[in-house]
Amino acid sequence: MKAQQARAELLLLLAALFWGLAFVPQKMAMEHMPPLAFNAWRFLLGGLILVPLVYWLSSRRDVATPEAGAAVKSRWRDCFGGGALLGFWLFLGAALQQWGLVYTSAGRAGFISGMEMLLVSVIGLSLGLATNRWTWGGIGIALAGLYCLGDFSEESQMIGDLLVFAGAFAFAVQVLSADRLVKRYHALRLAAIQFLCCGLLSAVASLLIEEATLEGAIASAWPIAYMMIFSTAIAFTFQLLGLRHAATSHATVIMAMESVFALVAGWLILNEVFSGRELLGCGLMLAGMLLSRYGTHAGSHH
Repeated sequence: MKAQQARAELLLLLAALFWGLAFVPQKMAMEHMPPLAFNAWRFLLGGLILVPLVYWLSSRRDVATPEAGAAVKSRWRDCFGGGALLGFWLFLGAALQQWGLVYTSAGRAGFISGMEMLLVSVIGLSLGLATNRWTWGGIGIALAGLYCLGDFSEESQMIGDLLVFAGAFAFAVQVLSADRLVKRYHALRLAAIQFLCCGLLSAVASLLIEEATLEGAIASAWPIAYMMIFSTAIAFTFQLLGLRHAATSHATVIMAMESVFALVAGWLILNEVFSGRELLGCGLMLAGMLLSRYGTHAGSHH
């Protein structure tokens, strides 16, 4: 059991690493192509890669059903409605995040996106899900961190940060929806439909409002390749497999590392430099995220 748990937690750490590093190619692609066109390429191709993965993993019994004895609808057409709903929220979150990256740095975007974990608790509360003082304490600390991270003198960066924050809100709704749907439907099929729907919505929106070119897509070939293979197909599959056997409290801490990986990658690859105040903000946000999630799980064990 211990070995299985360790393997699951390693998969989650790799997923967090791939997602944290993803902010760099996402930022770099913005030099060559508009945000929606980038998302269209990355999600359509990522969804297409996931389809054969679905068949391969479904042939292995441990992945086919979420819980022993649970009645899970696993036909493609049964999963379509739920997958399309998730695809809509993913489209909204990804569009806002990618648009925000035009104006703000990869490291900042990584941390602000991490607020999604707190927003899940807040939205959950409005839906009647219980929360406790740990969660509220964590939210307070993270908001203080967000304030430290805010640079009110740079208007364009503020716009970028706000767009990324709005994206985190859409991602939080997507996470809550997925949490409910994954108990009733085949998780990987839901994921594949979600990516394809998100990619199609991005493509339609891009055709309507953007001036995208094939040259731009070719110039962004490696960011698109990274996003579709590592950030979409592999990371989501690793997360799904990892969450089955990882200890919940450990999973929370591991997934929060995505923000740290984003910060380090932005510094190492894009030469992004953070001031002391910004680093303090990041530290407070990470502490708030962890406290909030720890509290959620500590409360749920009683």
